[in-house]
Amino acid sequence: MKNVLLSILVVFSVLCVSLPAVALITGEARLDTSWDLDSGELDYGLELDLEYHTSISDRLWAGVELTLRYREDTDPVRIREIFLEGFQAPWDETDFRLGYIKIPWGASDMLSPVDVINPIPMSPGIGEGFMGEKIPVPAIQFEWYHTFDWSIELVYQPDFTPNFIPEPLQRGMLASQLAPLFGVSSADFVVGLDYLEPEVSFDRPLWGVRTRGHIGSVDVALSYHDGYYLNPFPSRVDVMVGDMGEMFHADVLMGYPRRRMLGLEFQGELRALPGATFRGDVALFIPEHWSMTVVPPNKAESFEEDILRDPYWKVALGVDYTTDDNIYLNMIYALGTPFEEGDDVSSYLFLQAERESSDGRWKPFITSGLSFADGSMVNALGVSYMPDLDWNITLTASFASGPPDSKLGGIGDGIFLTASYVF
Repeated sequence: MKNVLLSILVVFSVLCVSLPAVALITGEARLDTSWDLDSGELDYGLELDLEYHTSISDRLWAGVELTLRYREDTDPVRIREIFLEGFQAPWDETDFRLGYIKIPWGASDMLSPVDVINPIPMSPGIGEGFMGEKIPVPAIQFEWYHTFDWSIELVYQPDFTPNFIPEPLQRGMLASQLAPLFGVSSADFVVGLDYLEPEVSFDRPLWGVRTRGHIGSVDVALSYHDGYYLNPFPSRVDVMVGDMGEMFHADVLMGYPRRRMLGLEFQGELRALPGATFRGDVALFIPEHWSMTVVPPNKAESFEEDILRDPYWKVALGVDYTTDDNIYLNMIYALGTPFEEGDDVSSYLFLQAERESSDGRWKPFITSGLSFADGSMVNALGVSYMPDLDWNITLTASFASGPPDSKLGGIGDGIFLTASYVF
């Protein structure tokens, strides 16, 4: 399946580049450096974003967006989008996109629970671009504007792409989860991983539908998505005692439960406070029953533990406001993050403030997150500087408080420096 999709994308890319039509080529070169204050490790990477958009006709466009990377343990080429899109095509009341694309659902700036189509990589901090990067998926998006104010959108996905969680991080999270079951430290629990992805194909696709429009002055949308969780969950855990009798080794089979999502999103302006906007997303998740079978060294003591059973809610409610002094303020209440599901869903408060200088060159900012579940926090303080319209330099310092196994304490402390050039 993936080889077929890759072949289609390669052919599609060649066709786009060979089209003798009006084209627009843009790009961005970026240097990212990070210093982990806990381990003292310094990491860096070079990235080159390339975008090629070409007009096939007055209603059809094609585009290729790639990232070339020089970074340890990372693919050298990352597809950001490869698409064919039509405006008022094939009929006057319809638009479509197909290819490797991003389909953002939800009104919230970040942590939208309705945004379930595109997977994301787990972020190491809350610096610039926090939760902003999305992984494209092979899909067809078709929207019909059946009235002036309302439309119906259909999404068809013939392949499954999960969230990206680095395996060392996944092993650490599982060790923290499993070690207490045997009364040992997570440092004495060694985890081996195997994954079983769901069978998704052209005749067994993931799919979704959304209708959106206006009620008065408020933009609203209702959505439904039938698919699978993008985060893996343990299905079977076989535990063995190490040779020395002090270490435990667990072979863990990870799977992706099926889930259905019903979503509501809304956005509008606060008339009582000019310059303020409210937005929110509410999602009801209906999971399949998923349990973890644990087989200890004494197999006669095997047991099952429920992970997902009952429906549950996730919410993101936010207000942003720009003052007369050009200070941008954003507050978001979140019930659940993209990496929390079921009984693990908990409440957070995120605050963001930034102010751009009068000449547009400087923009200091601060972003803070607080977990209501355990009081852990993460704070990022930074500044962006634009020497001219093509250059941008951002320095961010991120600090977390709380024990490593808390909701936000495990993010760690770090300093991030990004320099980018747009051409």
